[in-house]
Amino acid sequence: MDRTCIFGYSGSGKTTLFKKLTGKEEEIFDPFKPNIGIGIFRDKRLEKIAEILKIKKVKFPEFEFWDLKGFPESEGFPPQYFENLYKADLLLCVVKNFKDGLNPEDEISSLIMELTFHDIERIENIIKKNEKDIPEKTLKVLEKSLKILKEEKLLGELSEDEKKEISGFQLLTLKKILVFINGDKGEVENLKIPFIYGDSENPDFEIFYRKILETLSCIIFYTIKGDIAQGWIINKNLQARKAAGKIHTDIEKGFIKAAVLKYKDFLEIGSFQKAKNMGMLKFLGPDSTLSDGDIVEFYFHR
Repeated sequence: MDRTCIFGYSGSGKTTLFKKLTGKEEEIFDPFKPNIGIGIFRDKRLEKIAEILKIKKVKFPEFEFWDLKGFPESEGFPPQYFENLYKADLLLCVVKNFKDGLNPEDEISSLIMELTFHDIERIENIIKKNEKDIPEKTLKVLEKSLKILKEEKLLGELSEDEKKEISGFQLLTLKKILVFINGDKGEVENLKIPFIYGDSENPDFEIFYRKILETLSCIIFYTIKGDIAQGWIINKNLQARKAAGKIHTDIEKGFIKAAVLKYKDFLEIGSFQKAKNMGMLKFLGPDSTLSDGDIVEFYFHR
């Protein structure tokens, strides 16, 4: 399950957003202990599949959210605070935009600089303490990363191979980042990081979760088994065999092929079995990739 850490200054509305996403009202007041909750994405496509097939049991995709107590912007975040962010797949930065006179871009810039300064200090300490023991290739990537960060850019500029080379050093600007602009009082014009406007009191869950999936480079595929319709989150580049493993390792090990029906075709035909009889299914091998919204049946050796 993908883990999203909600990151922001006090008063940004991030805890309100956490409560709306997870339904969890309990708060944790230890600033270094995350409040952990599960958000259920009531995917409209999956609801439509269940409605057409008259399926009553629906298993929606789930996301894990961590809410950390905010600190005032004037104080910044203590070093210990960032340790929880190391465990995130996505950093959701929440900024205020619900009062006249606020400039969300300034707050976004301040949050990103918190992450940047953390990474600069971390890389400098790693090189200082371990320079003689670091492989030459890794050292070059660390030095390049330091240069990028000091130019006030993020490590997303590195190549995939370079990111992999330094993935074990707990650098926060290597992570996926999404900005939630809480309110609609001011416009954001020059932001290069993925962002979404919303209202922490009343978020549009469909738009919100779709943006998270996009930022994480993830898709959802669907399965229909008996009286259960279910959505599964995978990386968009994951091979079909590995995708089958999300359901059960036995399916991955014995994978033969995946029968796939596009969601839009399902809406027109109204039945996976009917589509099969019409020859509308596409069959994928183990190294192929699924597409967002695919309805899938896996064939495997038992």
